[in-house]
Amino acid sequence: MMATEVTIPNLGYTMTVAKILRFVKSVGDSVEAGETLFEIETDKVNYGIEAPVSGVVKAILRDEGDEVPVGGVVAIIGDRDEQVDLARYMGREGEGEGKAPEGERQEREVVSAARLEKGRVLASPVARKMARERGIDLTLIRGSGRSGRIRMADVERYLREVMTEGREIEAGPTFPEIAEVITMTSMRATIARRLSRSFREAPHFNLFTEVDMTEVNRLRESTGDSIEAQAGTRLSINDILIKGAALVLREFPLLNARLVDEKIEVLKDIHIGLAVALDEGLIVPAVEKADHKRLWQIARERKDLVDRARQGRLKLHEIERGTFTISNLGMYDVYFFTSILNPPQTGILSVGRIVERPVVRGGSIVIRPIADMSLAVDHRVVDGAVGARFLEALKRGLENPYTLL
Repeated sequence: MMATEVTIPNLGYTMTVAKILRFVKSVGDSVEAGETLFEIETDKVNYGIEAPVSGVVKAILRDEGDEVPVGGVVAIIGDRDEQVDLARYMGREGEGEGKAPEGERQEREVVSAARLEKGRVLASPVARKMARERGIDLTLIRGSGRSGRIRMADVERYLREVMTEGREIEAGPTFPEIAEVITMTSMRATIARRLSRSFREAPHFNLFTEVDMTEVNRLRESTGDSIEAQAGTRLSINDILIKGAALVLREFPLLNARLVDEKIEVLKDIHIGLAVALDEGLIVPAVEKADHKRLWQIARERKDLVDRARQGRLKLHEIERGTFTISNLGMYDVYFFTSILNPPQTGILSVGRIVERPVVRGGSIVIRPIADMSLAVDHRVVDGAVGARFLEALKRGLENPYTLL
């Protein structure tokens, strides 16, 4: 059979690259179509890539930890005796260098210039570490890598020359020592990239209100046992927030929309995302069509999504389908905060801790459980008055939550 390329598939419209976590098969291994060949980490989920055909793994062109663009070739499958033209895959534009079979690998040189602006010097991590440990100024070394990149061999050659000539090593400038370098996971890097873009490109403003949660608490107490019997979990504040926001969004479609190429796409379905904090970063699984579901159904789906988020078992569409997001830090000692929009959505609700506060009711001061909430909206799509009416309607609904049943 013809050699078959195994590439990085496109698993979602926001996906551009994937990080290779580990290879299940090695060069020379037999593999059946459908068997997992390697595992990748996208910005949202981990995913096992299956062999598209049966055969023998003829070559693995990447290393574990490499980030490979969508469509990039990772491995080749062919017949056992088939000769594969690896040179065809080496240095393919946009994909970096490939990994030749054992014994043929060369140090990778994938940079394009030896000296960059602001005096930066391009060098491999090993060369940079060696130079730092020996106090060598990298700018004095001539690189032999692609486009002049300095490699470990260049540092060793420099040391030999200095020793032969009896010169003193010219020390480079001193910088604060780095205690630890933490490589961002794909999820962390994507969060940084997406939120930076949201903050930079989507001018959003915040509106604030406080909500009397007395009736929400009563609703939870009065329906707790029956909903637990149906859903297998207790009704949470988040469940009521999800239902309340979904119903109010029906009245304010611009808050359930997204801006694409100067066109506002109003979305028919209302999927409420709930921000879930993980060790690796923030993830926002969404309850599908929350406005059509009963509270016990939302409670059951919310519990399932959160559980699977923490186990790393969410499916990509469960993360990308959200049309509006709720971020609740009420379980912490946080009374009030604002959030950055979760692109391409136009609204996000932030909820703080419920605290007992004195408020005026009927001319008297009484103590009530109050939650501070803020609404951030994309000002390109939603104006202040629309956002204010949405927040007002949500407050009214939560203070009379039996209308949500």
